[in-house]
Amino acid sequence: MAIVKSDAYGHGALPATHALAEAGVRWFGVATMDEALALRKGGVEARILVLTAPPPEWLAAASDHALDVTVSSVEVADAILSSPDRAFRVHVKADTGMGRIGIAPERVARVVTRLDRAAHVRIAGLWTHLASAYSDAAFALRQLERFDRIVAEVGDAAETIHATATGSILRFPESMAWDRAIARTGIGLYGYAGFDGDHGLEPAMSLWSKVTHLKKVAAGTSISYGRTWTANRATFIATVGAGYADGYPRSLGNRAFAAIRGERYPVVGAVCMNMFMVDAGPVRRIAVGDDVLLFGAEENPVGDEPDAADLAAWTETIPHEILTGVPARVPRIYLP
Repeated sequence: MAIVKSDAYGHGALPATHALAEAGVRWFGVATMDEALALRKGGVEARILVLTAPPPEWLAAASDHALDVTVSSVEVADAILSSPDRAFRVHVKADTGMGRIGIAPERVARVVTRLDRAAHVRIAGLWTHLASAYSDAAFALRQLERFDRIVAEVGDAAETIHATATGSILRFPESMAWDRAIARTGIGLYGYAGFDGDHGLEPAMSLWSKVTHLKKVAAGTSISYGRTWTANRATFIATVGAGYADGYPRSLGNRAFAAIRGERYPVVGAVCMNMFMVDAGPVRRIAVGDDVLLFGAEENPVGDEPDAADLAAWTETIPHEILTGVPARVPRIYLP
C-alpha cells in the first residue's frame, strides 16, 4: 500500500499514484476523502484506503466511489452499521500505543464481530500504526505483540493485515509476519528512510531554482533581514529565486548550503519569502541564470549535494516536513 497523502508527500498525488500503479502497486492510502475523490476523478481505479475516519456525511461518497474506510472508533462503526442500504469496505484500526486514533485493544474484537455480522460490510483490513519504529525498538515490539494478540483473536475476519510504515519495514521483519499481510509504506517510496543509515533509497524529488542576481560586496556588508550575516572579506553574493514561500525554510539562513555548478555555497543571512542569498566567494565562478540545487539529487552528481534529509537536520525536523512543505504552486517537472 503506497501512501500518497499530502499530495504524495509533496511530489504530486496523481502523477505519483499513476507511476506507482504502473509499477505494480495495487493499494493506495490517503489522509482525507477529498484526496481519495481527487484520485478517483483522475482515473485511479485501484483500491484506496482513507486512513482517517471520515465524518458520517462522507460515508455515502465512500460507498459510491468504492473507497475503503477506516473504522477507528465505535461511533464510526455505528454509523456504518446504520446504513444497511449501502456497501462498505472497512479497515478496523487498533490503537496499540500511538495514542492518536484507533480502538482500544480490549474493544477491537467486539467491533470486528459486529461489523462481520453485517451483510453490507466487508472487513477489508485490520491495522495499527507504530509510534516509535525510528526511536524506541522496545516499545515498537510491545505494540506488535499487542497487535498480534488482536490478530490471533479476530484476524481471520479480515482480508488483510497491516502494521507497517517505512521504519518498521526496514527495522522489524515481525511487522510483516502475519498471513495476508500487506506492506504499507510512505516516505521510503520517495527516497528517505526517516532515520540514519544507507538503505539504498534514492530521492525522487529535486528542488531547483536559479541565480537571479550577482554582485560583489565589500567587507563589512550585511545581508538580508536582521543583518544576521556580515561579509568578513570582499565577496560575491548570489541571490537565488526561492524562499520560504517556495518550500525553502526560513530557518536555513546561515545553516545550509546550496549546490551551483556542483560546488557547495553557504546560505547567508535570513531566507526571505521568495529569495535567499549565498556567499559565492571572492572569485567570480557562477553567473546569473545558473541552476541552483536546493535539495535532491543531480542526474550526474559531482559533489556532496544537499538532500531533504540535510535540510531536515539543519532545521531540526524530518524529511517529511521538507518534502510536504513545497507548495503546489511550485511547478513540477516529471521525468520518465
